[in-house]
Amino acid sequence: MKKLVFKLIFGFIVLPAALAGTLFYLNENGFFNIRTVEVVLENPPAGQEQFLRPHVDRLEASLARYKGVSLWNIKLKKVSREVDALNWVEGLNIKRSWPTTLSVRVRPHEVKLLFMAKGGKLVPIIKDGTFLDPVESKQAPDVVLLDGESFVKKTELRKKAVDVVEQIPAEGSFSRKTISEIRYDNKEGFWMTMIKTGIQVKMGEDQVSLKSARVSQVVDYLESRQFDARVIDANLSKKVLVRLRKDP
Repeated sequence: MKKLVFKLIFGFIVLPAALAGTLFYLNENGFFNIRTVEVVLENPPAGQEQFLRPHVDRLEASLARYKGVSLWNIKLKKVSREVDALNWVEGLNIKRSWPTTLSVRVRPHEVKLLFMAKGGKLVPIIKDGTFLDPVESKQAPDVVLLDGESFVKKTELRKKAVDVVEQIPAEGSFSRKTISEIRYDNKEGFWMTMIKTGIQVKMGEDQVSLKSARVSQVVDYLESRQFDARVIDANLSKKVLVRLRKDP
């Protein structure tokens, strides 16, 4: 009976106390001080690494001030609020990686469009139409440009532009890769300019996926016949109207 009591006392009191004392001693002597702050991007959008790299570098530089702080004592909620406040961050997960690493996993927003601001800087736009901080052209991701002052103050119009471009195929004769810019007309809806030919495509505001497929077929036909088009009007119920450059 005495042996059982001794084992219980040792297992539930002495051993935990000794362990706690050891951890306290190690913590007080800097054993758990943060030496590495690890920032990892989760599922970064393809082709946007150049845009994200400076953001990651600035975040790592900002979090470097936590080096030397005990991993036991650091307030993860405070760090989480700090990172979550960055407008390019969509989601994050912060955890302690024992004994000396603070791990920050960040899910970045995907840039859907760019807006040309005054001074030549490009303003990234995310899925809800929000502007991010302006960037130089060398940092900007390869996405379609929005053109027109109507987009400056109207977040909902920018969001609508994102919805429209998302309905256009990523690949093909008429796709996000073949469009240089999008503009908006209050009466006629969205217009797009094709990169290689400069063809103006009138898309309107609805059934964009269906209209895109029709435009793609028309572009293939024009190229096969070597017709020089200047306007493709896809904003019609059942057909596509083409105006050639020689037309009045």
